[in-house]
Amino acid sequence: MIDLSGIAGLTKNGAASEADIHEVESRLCINLPDDYKELLRHTNGLSIDSGIFIYGTEDILERNETWEVDKYAPGTIAVGDDGGGNVFLMHTQQNKKEVLVVDSGDMNPNHAEVITPDFSKWVNDGFIDVSDEKLLVDMPEHCKIVLVNAPSEGLKDLVKIKTILGIKISPADLLKASKNLPYTLIESYPYGKAKKLIEKLGPVAEVLKIEEDR
Repeated sequence: MIDLSGIAGLTKNGAASEADIHEVESRLCINLPDDYKELLRHTNGLSIDSGIFIYGTEDILERNETWEVDKYAPGTIAVGDDGGGNVFLMHTQQNKKEVLVVDSGDMNPNHAEVITPDFSKWVNDGFIDVSDEKLLVDMPEHCKIVLVNAPSEGLKDLVKIKTILGIKISPADLLKASKNLPYTLIESYPYGKAKKLIEKLGPVAEVLKIEEDR
């Protein structure tokens, strides 16, 4: 039974409808695991501050099609990721509970590791790796984002960084700061969210660095 009440740093969506769930199964030509479907009936996707993201019905379609999971990891479906390049896979059988983790650059399930034999327990426990009672990814809870190099497009790139990261500093002050590096843009920010925002910046992100917020 899914119980989300004890998960710290949880952000969740409204429940998925049976029509939403059926559409995913129909479009991907699979049966979703029963435990994963139960989670969808509680929340149509969720994330926690450490960066772990469990897909809702829209995201699961997009991610599995993008990564061509049916081609590279047949018999499985990607149900989430950790925000750091690792993907969570489950077998596409209704009674399967096991969760595997694999690098997104190598979707071969033969190279995956089992992080839990029981999806529902893993969720209820706050996504703890039951094999060693540690979080799946060794990442800090909070971090700071530092501008370490001046962007090639100058003010244009700085405005993009300001917009994506939601920095409360004027473009003029940001341009001035870029001439006296390194410059801390954000402090005490959830690590997983920082990773996702920086990914949105594309090549511009090369001028930034994530550091542990001690």
